[in-house]
Amino acid sequence: MSANRNEKLNELLSNWLPGAVYTASWLREKGYGADLLHGYKQSGWIRSFGRGAYVRFNDEPTWEGGLYAIQKQLKMPVYAGGITALHLQGYAHYISPQLSKCHLYTPKKLKLPKWFRTHDWEVKIKLHISTLLEATDLAKNQIVHNQIPITIAAPERAILEMLSHVNSESSFNHAWQIMEGLTTLRPELMQALLELCNSVKVTRLCLFMAEKNQLQWYKRLKPGAINLGSGKRSIVKGGTLNEKYQITVPGKLEDDSWI
Repeated sequence: MSANRNEKLNELLSNWLPGAVYTASWLREKGYGADLLHGYKQSGWIRSFGRGAYVRFNDEPTWEGGLYAIQKQLKMPVYAGGITALHLQGYAHYISPQLSKCHLYTPKKLKLPKWFRTHDWEVKIKLHISTLLEATDLAKNQIVHNQIPITIAAPERAILEMLSHVNSESSFNHAWQIMEGLTTLRPELMQALLELCNSVKVTRLCLFMAEKNQLQWYKRLKPGAINLGSGKRSIVKGGTLNEKYQITVPGKLEDDSWI
């Protein structure tokens, strides 16, 4: 192997993030053509990871490493959101200590690479096509998790995404427990997201939970600027109607002595 090829190999391996997947298209852009990659494979430095992707030979790819390739290399509009983003930022550890499912969100229908879809990651991958906040990229954070930089929803965005999945008393109670701990949300950002939110159910549910929990950021919101629609919304089957927000909630929440 020539000195130049050795130098390129050293550069590639020294910058290879642990657990990360690297796509063939991205590697080509960086000057690693098919011949070079074939040579690295033959020498036992890297191995194929499905079609069009590679990992280091003795490395075990992680879901974060796969998401890194999707976000940073393939430039697909996919990010970790909802309960997953809340968990990664420390807002759900006391409810579910271990992350068993990774909720990914995208504003439009797309097909994730086969190598990502078919690999047996340590968590179950769930992709949501969500139009909840399709008009904005507000409230997304860049974090490093397990040494991998990934894009996730900020807590303000993540709680709205989580509320969009509430459809039973158990999911309501789960969301309620999370909301109780969201004491430091940014009111200006919450206001902007609630005004842009495409779901009347979610906006009403968010305001109801924040008000009932007497969260300080709720007191700085301007509900009059938020579209709350009209008519009733059934959220918890067999629940009690909250007159202010016109949503059905677990009956105990309408009993002020419970709070």
